Amino acid sequence: MKWSQEILVSGFVLVVAGFAASWPALRAQTLNSNGLWLEIALTNNAAAFTIYAPATNVSGPFDLFFKTNLNCPQGWTWLLRYPVGQTNLMASNLPPVQDFFMLGVTNAIRPGFTNYSLPREDDSPSSNATLPFAINFFGESNTTLYVNNNGNVTLDNPQSSYIPTALTNLGINIIAPYWADVDTSNTNSDVVTYGNGMVGTNNAFGVNWVNVGYFNAHADKLLSCQLVIIDRSSDIGNAPGDFDMEFNYFKVQWEWGDYSIGKPPRAGFSDWAQDYYELPNSGIKGAFLDTNSVTGLIYNSLNSPVPGRYVFYFRDGEPLP
Repeated sequence: MKWSQEILVSGFVLVVAGFAASWPALRAQTLNSNGLWLEIALTNNAAAFTIYAPATNVSGPFDLFFKTNLNCPQGWTWLLRYPVGQTNLMASNLPPVQDFFMLGVTNAIRPGFTNYSLPREDDSPSSNATLPFAINFFGESNTTLYVNNNGNVTLDNPQSSYIPTALTNLGINIIAPYWADVDTSNTNSDVVTYGNGMVGTNNAFGVNWVNVGYFNAHADKLLSCQLVIIDRSSDIGNAPGDFDMEFNYFKVQWEWGDYSIGKPPRAGFSDWAQDYYELPNSGIKGAFLDTNSVTGLIYNSLNSPVPGRYVFYFRDGEPLP
């Protein structure tokens, strides 16, 4: 049996329904080049998807979701993220019932945390920010930190270094979602913002390096990453200073500036001594970029179902394994 159907949709989300049968194609599309449409070919329990991105977001990532009952209350199940530039993929082992698919964009960056900002700049100055709660970071209680332009915060002193190095034995207390040579002096780059907010019912503090450029005043490629620190001290069974920490990524298009060529970014955290952690592939050329669909930061996650979100749990001053 052959089917042909067109469904008008708007924005970046569309829903199409298919059955586990043998259909040559099912299409949903808008009527202009700024629309997003998806072609699906179903054979038994496998589906071949072809994405047609809008002209306004031709290089952006898209996420595929599904559910077996359009009205089920638990929401959509995330299947996978399309790599940047990829226009087709396969999904197998789909439920042998009616399936509904949604194509959209999952942005790991949480809204808010824009109360304050750093000036449009290259490496300095940093800002000393007061946290809305104390955090126990490797045995030391901290109520302030320095927001640094180059993709990190430090707990002792400001940090202006634009050349990332291994976080072990660094000699400073640092939290670095993306330590690299950020430069926001180009007006096509946004500036670094930070401030207080909420995650659910818990107090939080966040820093946004969202849509920022790189040295020397480049903004042809951009970085969007975020640090969110969430108070967990009032949760049942937790101690004063307990917190969760998120590294969130949505756009990773560059990895160094003109004066740090060949020095890939570092992502992780460290105390002043030997306690440290770096994300897998930290410091490896090309590993974090959106063009790397295997190890790119936006395609993976840690302790979270959201692509691009990496969650760490600090309890009694130590990160849980």
